[in-house]
Amino acid sequence: MNKLKRFLLIVIISALINLPLVVKVQGFTTVDNPELVGLSAVRLNALTEDIQNFVDTGKIAGAVGLIVKDGKIAYRQTFGFSNLEKKIPMVENNIFRMASQTKIVTGFATYLLAEDGSIKLTDPVSKYIPSFANMEVLVRGNSGSGNDYTTTPAKNQITIEQLLNHTSGISYNFQNQPILFPLLQAANISDGLSTTSGTIGEMVNRLSKVPLAFEPGTDYLYGLNSDVLGYLIEVVSQKPFDQFLAERIFTPLEMDDTGFFVTKNKLNRLAVTYTPNANGNLESIGEKTRELKPGLFIDEAYPYLTGDTYFSGGAGLVSTPNDFARFLQMLLNGGNLKSKDGQQMVKIANQETIETFLSIRPADRFKDRPISVGYKYTNGFEVKDNPELSTTLSSVGSFRGGGLFGTNYFADPEKEMIGIIMSQVYPSIWELADTFETRAYQAEVIKEKMNK
Repeated sequence: MNKLKRFLLIVIISALINLPLVVKVQGFTTVDNPELVGLSAVRLNALTEDIQNFVDTGKIAGAVGLIVKDGKIAYRQTFGFSNLEKKIPMVENNIFRMASQTKIVTGFATYLLAEDGSIKLTDPVSKYIPSFANMEVLVRGNSGSGNDYTTTPAKNQITIEQLLNHTSGISYNFQNQPILFPLLQAANISDGLSTTSGTIGEMVNRLSKVPLAFEPGTDYLYGLNSDVLGYLIEVVSQKPFDQFLAERIFTPLEMDDTGFFVTKNKLNRLAVTYTPNANGNLESIGEKTRELKPGLFIDEAYPYLTGDTYFSGGAGLVSTPNDFARFLQMLLNGGNLKSKDGQQMVKIANQETIETFLSIRPADRFKDRPISVGYKYTNGFEVKDNPELSTTLSSVGSFRGGGLFGTNYFADPEKEMIGIIMSQVYPSIWELADTFETRAYQAEVIKEKMNK
């Protein structure tokens, strides 16, 4: 058999059994001099000083920062401590609770099912989860009281697309809505930020009995949509959600420290999560679930106590900056990524799937945060679509997201740049993410001038 026939046979077999396609290519590299990829070392030093200031002033215990430019790691720096009490320094492979940074992964997994032909994004959710067939919509009374409401049958079915862009009407506990929060609590609904018994399927089916905040498709509300998607993926793939993600994304991309569960041999790398106490000093959140504000229930233990049984598609993953950079680089590469040893290229998705995944739909809306002006929310992250409204330096089509515990990322397809900053603190320091992104873009220089 000649080489061409052998290669075509591998392609056909890989497609039939749904395994990643592997071909030989050059390795993934780290550059010692960021100037080689068009980033100023002097300006990156300024970024380092700025992030260190967040540690020195007690706003965060520590962090890891990572910048990838032109497919090469140009900046990787650790700051402070992963455990403040024990003075354990932060290291590059510390593991972080990603909270809502999970959503882009769940969104992408949904698109993989669509690429497979297993679902259509316009399908009603009830096609796969029957308990969502007869949803009720909340009708609030005039008094504003938590008991003053009725419900009315939804006129339209929730679609998969509406879960992806959070226009379904499903809420979170931590939104603390006067009527919905007590109803969510009565149904024993978890936001995925604390130790949770049972399975995601059990929780999602209970969630279907809670009325929607509005008629599906008519408004935007950040809610438990990605958790519903996680269970939908289980139903369609006939696999546990964690297994699907491992087989289709994490294992082929060699994201060895990404998943829902932290095993005992990795616990020493799981960074401690902090919150300011009454005196303004950082203290560990601890293993016991705490309500840090009305409706917000969090603890540090869920990745290693119930992460092996409860798979929250909206908040449950843990990862490292290095792992997550590989996921984002795969997206910028159009669905492919070089292996760590540089000897192979793994195909995760088709180019068309990636382009659609990173695009905005007409029904996508602005996220309700001042720092998100100029962006729209889609598929578990926000995409820049209006540079006149945005104050960021990124390109149109760049995308970004983050999590409640201080993890953030941005990726710019036009500039071929990725930035990741991970800390573990609640409330998340949005200023940290903004500073990191701004400084990263300010570090750009013209490569032609450097080569003269």
